Amino acid sequence: MNFRLLSTLIVLLLAFSLSAACTGSGDPADPTTPRATATVGETPVATTTAVSLAPGPTQTAPPGKEVAFGIEPGYPSRFTHDLTITFGGGKGQDYVTHIDVRVTKSTGEVITDTLEPIRGDEIVIQQAKGENRVEITVSFVTGGTFKVKDQIVEVP
Repeated sequence: MNFRLLSTLIVLLLAFSLSAACTGSGDPADPTTPRATATVGETPVATTTAVSLAPGPTQTAPPGKEVAFGIEPGYPSRFTHDLTITFGGGKGQDYVTHIDVRVTKSTGEVITDTLEPIRGDEIVIQQAKGENRVEITVSFVTGGTFKVKDQIVEVP
């Protein structure tokens, strides 16, 4: 858990340091130069990516490389409306290199995380009351990437 927190903190610090930039041109301001003014009729257009709760198609892992996942709504706590996603292993667990998990909550919030290819590794999504779309994508040593789960999970 501490490793995930540390890596998240490092990624955030890198993102903040890369997004910090000087906004001035470096030249001193000339009071005689007229400033450009914005017109009242111009309004910025907000672009948002629409999220969908409709499950899409899934792919079947190659024979001998099947993996299993457990998706448990209301576990470990029904009071905080948790959703637990667990890697259950399978015949292909030794061939898995990366597991991406994407959960779209009923509120539209999208949470992405990764699971380690170790049997029993889990992710707990808190405050997931309602219908949630769970997408799990698995990458194998052979280079193939398969979306093995895409389903709606109702959390009480």
